[in-house]
Amino acid sequence: MTESTACLTHYGVYDASTRAIPALSFIEKYSNKVDSLEISGPFHSWYAPSCNFYNANGVVLRSGDEIWTWMKSLFGPFDAVQHSIKVVRLIKATTIEAAPERDAYWVMLETDIAFSIKDPLLAGGPIVIPRFLMFLIGKSEVEGQGTDGLQILEAKVWWDTDMLGRELAARKKKLDQDY
Repeated sequence: MTESTACLTHYGVYDASTRAIPALSFIEKYSNKVDSLEISGPFHSWYAPSCNFYNANGVVLRSGDEIWTWMKSLFGPFDAVQHSIKVVRLIKATTIEAAPERDAYWVMLETDIAFSIKDPLLAGGPIVIPRFLMFLIGKSEVEGQGTDGLQILEAKVWWDTDMLGRELAARKKKLDQDY
């Protein structure tokens, strides 16, 4: 891990050094939760009620509840999801981005996500898509909510959302040709 006064950078999987930093420990737990596909719990364990989520396709989700509902539909068709972390960066948020009492940090993740499809007719190797995610992590909006007293206050994700659709369409086309 390398550190400067402006940015902390970590390469590869999480380890003891990242787990010692609350925002990075939180994001590792969040990533593990998403990868487990056990996303039936309450949204407020992870997302603040007022969280905005900006997706690469222009869609903006405007509450923690809306984000959590969308995530269930996004990940529902998959048997497994695995984030392979390449680089994690941590930068202190400015007081313009978050109120000082939130003690917020931006966590930036460069990752590949592998989607494995549930439908045995469309199964094959995992569909791997590179993603860049930014999470503004800070103290929970509502006392008693969050994980370790933290929540995602804002989220942004960049990825080729059509890549998944194109691969599914190709698999369906091949299936139709085989029958």
